[in-house]
Amino acid sequence: MKTPAVACALAAILVAPCAGQSPVPTDLQTAMRERAAALLRADAATWSRLTADNFVVVSGNGALQTKAERLAQIKAGQPNGPSSAEHETVQVHGTTAVQRFQSSSDAIWVTFVWAKERTGWRVTFAQVTPIIPDSASVWQAIDANNTRFSESFRRGDAAALAATYTSDGVVMMANGPSWEGVDAIRQGFTGFLSTVSVSNLKLTTHDIIIGAGNAVERGTYEMTVHAKSGTAADVNDKGKYITVWERQPDGSWKIIRDMSNSDNPGAR
Repeated sequence: MKTPAVACALAAILVAPCAGQSPVPTDLQTAMRERAAALLRADAATWSRLTADNFVVVSGNGALQTKAERLAQIKAGQPNGPSSAEHETVQVHGTTAVQRFQSSSDAIWVTFVWAKERTGWRVTFAQVTPIIPDSASVWQAIDANNTRFSESFRRGDAAALAATYTSDGVVMMANGPSWEGVDAIRQGFTGFLSTVSVSNLKLTTHDIIIGAGNAVERGTYEMTVHAKSGTAADVNDKGKYITVWERQPDGSWKIIRDMSNSDNPGAR
């Protein structure tokens, strides 16, 4: 949820003229400020007044949303608006204006097309364009996360392992039910590490498919599992995994879905 301070800062950025641009008309500045603030407050009435009836927004995945559909979201308290605004430009051409800015915290560019109607300025079209992260930086981030994950396993630190996942993350291991949500993931690792220790864990990334806000990692693992009680021999396990990472608002990456299975032959 955005704080009032964030709302005020965003609204201020959205109406500040950029260097080298023609002055933005005062009434357009007011409309931009009011619409941005209305979205942040989930103020459906003000947002509707400043949005044309034939308004559509095209999202990064190509989905199209009408004014009525967007309005229903806002009334439900789910405005899902940009949480920051940088590098803003406003180009005015008579009764039409194009406003563009980057929301680095959401990894998107946003474009609004404004038209001056009899009742004032209203947005007629919006385009949200995702910023695909640099592949090298994603690889580095996932490598660093995997190193910390392996170290946490060796320490038997269930809390640190669970912190690698999003609040709605899901872990799907073999021979058991899924752990759904960070609390269940923490409990799952706590239970697992109460009976065994992992003396080594090696994660090897084979490839990563990178999207706007997600990255799908495919890799293999090797580890030695030691039972904390009894005289059973250590188990040398190796297998493969698919991990879906989600980019967080602060630019970090956490796991939202995790599945692995062993290459070792099953019991007969």
